[in-house]
Amino acid sequence: MASFSRWWLQPSHYDWLSGYLHAHGISATARVMMAGISASLALCLVALVVGTDGPGDAGAIAMTWTAFAGGVAGMILWTVRWPTRAQATAFAIVTNTSIALACLAYPAPMASLVGCVAFAISGAYIAFFLTSKYVVYNFTVAAVVAGYAAGRMMADGHVALAVVDLFLVLQVNIAMPLAIQVLIRALGDDLVRADLDPLTDLCNRRSFKLETMGLIVARPAADMFLLVAVIDLDDFKSINDRFGHLAGDRVLVEVAKALRASTADTAVVARSGGEEFIVADTSHVGDAGPLAQRICEAVADLPVSITASVGTACAPLEDVPAQQHAAMVDYLVGVADKAMYSAKRSGGNRSHHHGPTR
Repeated sequence: MASFSRWWLQPSHYDWLSGYLHAHGISATARVMMAGISASLALCLVALVVGTDGPGDAGAIAMTWTAFAGGVAGMILWTVRWPTRAQATAFAIVTNTSIALACLAYPAPMASLVGCVAFAISGAYIAFFLTSKYVVYNFTVAAVVAGYAAGRMMADGHVALAVVDLFLVLQVNIAMPLAIQVLIRALGDDLVRADLDPLTDLCNRRSFKLETMGLIVARPAADMFLLVAVIDLDDFKSINDRFGHLAGDRVLVEVAKALRASTADTAVVARSGGEEFIVADTSHVGDAGPLAQRICEAVADLPVSITASVGTACAPLEDVPAQQHAAMVDYLVGVADKAMYSAKRSGGNRSHHHGPTR
């Protein structure tokens, strides 16, 4: 029960996996593949409708065309952009429903049962990107539709064939998604462990970019800005010199906690090295001033005597092509870093902002 509970409650893979694909330059290939799969499923339904063995009555034809519309909608979605998490979830549900309608509409029960293998496609997608709850949802719908088709076969006298085909269909629809989910979960855990700063448990410099790419694709781009803040602790060397490196490490841990507490749940917080940190978040307002102020106050309010210099920069996400996201993140980090040094030269314990970049 404990293992099942952990599996059932595990979070979505969507954000980090989307960021991973974007950071490695293969998101465009993934979009083409997803659009192609949706288009091919839609074309299969057209072939069934116009073929001699396709659905004959008006109700079944209407169900098939509805399923076709679902396939076309999925193709358009993946052609236009990388979906948000909500759109990706809607795509999974629409695809699952379209497959169910197509299988239920087909008059021959054996062909309908075999067609339930297509649920493995939506199941594989869900296992890659969504949570265990949706894996169970997809399998449940597949089992109900396949069971109905198998029941029709048994009524026609094909009991053994119905049982064997039903077993194979259910096995494919549970084995493939579970295997993919286990693989993705293991990959995700390894990436997380490799990309965490061992002292503060924040992202390291490499994973900051990956997580920020995931943040960008997870939020709608319309009227949205990406905010970046670079934080450097003022006169941190004196703490190490006076109290030792162990005391310095404790200060870094406390600063990491303060940064988490002073930023939104969506923010990506990283230790980029030494006493320097980076924060990225999205906002409908192209003003990083409130974020910088919260960070300065949070660090200054720590029990230890330490302050921070903060440099910020922001840029609108609208109309920025996916292939330019990585360059935009690098650019914002660079100009925020320069702004941070401006704040430090002004005396520290303050922030300096680089205006919106358009």
